[in-house]
Amino acid sequence: MVSQKHPTPRKWMPASCLKSQMLAAAIMWSLVGIFLFLRGLLHIINLTDPYKPLWISVALVAGLFKAKVVLEKTARKIVTRISKRPEPSCLFGFMPSKSWLLILGMILLGILLRKSPLNRSLVWSIYIAIGAALFASSRIFWMSWKRWKTIGESSAKN
Repeated sequence: MVSQKHPTPRKWMPASCLKSQMLAAAIMWSLVGIFLFLRGLLHIINLTDPYKPLWISVALVAGLFKAKVVLEKTARKIVTRISKRPEPSCLFGFMPSKSWLLILGMILLGILLRKSPLNRSLVWSIYIAIGAALFASSRIFWMSWKRWKTIGESSAKN
């Protein structure tokens, strides 16, 4: 009796070109950013807090600051990671496994935040800030994706 080797997990991973991975990163950061921003905004608008315009303004400033100081740097690291990967590679490998675990942790923190006794204006302002930061920094991926063909052609010529 001949035993057949079981397929390795790698065979089940969706392989894609690097430009597709860049697009996946851009879409993910944009959609999650829009989702969090709108969720926070729609919830805070429905509150009776007289300071909600201030909460929203502070959240936007904080989010754009976080985008500039933290997330743009992270996005550039991911762009570099993608550009150094072999082609084709796993579509979801544009971020390391540790980053996917961090995202899972952030989702759990978001759930805890919503269930916390904290001021609702503060909770939804955090959502607005994180959403704005992700969406603003997603432009790094979009610009890299748009330039990808040019980058690939120039490196192929050299």
